[in-house]
Amino acid sequence: MFKVSRRRALFLAALLILTTSAAFAASPIQTPEWTTLTPPGEGFSVNLPMKPEIESQRVPVMGNSYQLRLYTASEKTTGLVYMVVMQEFPSVSGAPTPAVRLEKFMNGFKQGLGESLATAAGSKVDLVFDRDANLGANLGRHYLLAIGETRGLIRVFDGGRRVYLLMALGADEKNSSVSRFLDSFEIKTAPDPVPQPLVDTKSP
Repeated sequence: MFKVSRRRALFLAALLILTTSAAFAASPIQTPEWTTLTPPGEGFSVNLPMKPEIESQRVPVMGNSYQLRLYTASEKTTGLVYMVVMQEFPSVSGAPTPAVRLEKFMNGFKQGLGESLATAAGSKVDLVFDRDANLGANLGRHYLLAIGETRGLIRVFDGGRRVYLLMALGADEKNSSVSRFLDSFEIKTAPDPVPQPLVDTKSP
């Protein structure tokens, strides 16, 4: 199951507090320097208003572990928060359909994010399916997101051996920065994920 680490949950909780703060109203308007994020071997590219913070986890899937990586950035002048999640999956006979894979991933994401933020800041997470958001031949879904009083959105795409999630907090897709973020996302050719054995962390 997707699980936001305590460090990342506290980071997100702090950002959520800032997005509802009036401090941004007094900040001078500055044009952010957008950068293109194209991590080697992860099969995607996206534009962000700054270089993101990166966190990696190995997630257990069918007896092995697979890479999950989070990229998080925040816009100081507006309070907008952006997150990109890349999750690898195994290739197996009889694997779930893209629709089932996305549904399972989103269920895990909602539960993991909800538990993490509830612990860090007592914020309730509401995630509601809004519409399909296919990207070429890749299945996509668009969700409306609310974390406490903060509103945002999520788009998730099936990339075959990987699932990609884009999250924006503090505005909807009518915001020019959010639409730039969403519209820039591309799924690219990438090598197959390499599984690693699960590590037994139990004490002898």
